[in-house]
Amino acid sequence: MMALDDKIAQSMEILNGAIAEHRPSHLFGLFSGGHDSLVATHLASKHPAFTRAVHINTTIGIEQTRQFVRDTSRDRQWRLLEYTPPVSYRDIVLEHGFPGPGGHRFMYTRLKERCVDRLVREHKTKWNDRIALITGVRLSESVRRMGHVEPVKRDGCQLWVAPILHWDDDDKLEYIAREGLKRNSVVDTICMSGECLCGAFAKKEELFELGEAFPETAAVILALQEEAAAAGVHAKWGTRPPGKRGKATKGGMLCSSCNQRNGLMEEAA
Repeated sequence: MMALDDKIAQSMEILNGAIAEHRPSHLFGLFSGGHDSLVATHLASKHPAFTRAVHINTTIGIEQTRQFVRDTSRDRQWRLLEYTPPVSYRDIVLEHGFPGPGGHRFMYTRLKERCVDRLVREHKTKWNDRIALITGVRLSESVRRMGHVEPVKRDGCQLWVAPILHWDDDDKLEYIAREGLKRNSVVDTICMSGECLCGAFAKKEELFELGEAFPETAAVILALQEEAAAAGVHAKWGTRPPGKRGKATKGGMLCSSCNQRNGLMEEAA
């Protein structure tokens, strides 16, 4: 088993290798507010090429997590960019209804992918530029056994880099403690950051649990259910729309935790 110092060295090799090979003009830490993204962004911030932290405000998340991102970025002196999708979650639901597992990819595209596209579009310096996007993607043992996954993947101008791909939970927690990083109380309360609550893969009891811990957020979802019912669309958060029995769809790079939790293999990180 590798010691944490060796894991850190491995992570910096991943960053250095990606930069040396692809020469990106910018290096952004994608900071969702979860502890994986906290560690990955903190590691990236130590690199001379680091540009800024980036948070995607999905418009359906826990406000305390958004504030954690802002406070941490301020305390760590990371310049922060916060993006919101062009169409809010509320407006999407009132047109299409709440998603089930088959609507996961659709929600990812509308809430996150379009924000990433805008980030890249705004920072490209030439047509063949590369923009490095640092994620906190990690592989569980079960997923690791399913196939070969690389820590660097280029998709056009987007250069996705997962420096802590091979870290385990103990590595992450040791790093947070060693570096004196403040933890997100939302993660410690409900075991997820709650930065996106689209509901595509929600558990049966999740809305109740959310109401117990974060009643203001649950109240937003409950109010939207009433609006959706009045609009005549699927109006129950966290459930499959009636008559739709298709397979669960995989989200992109920023939905890796949902993908892995629901048995949807990431092709690359």
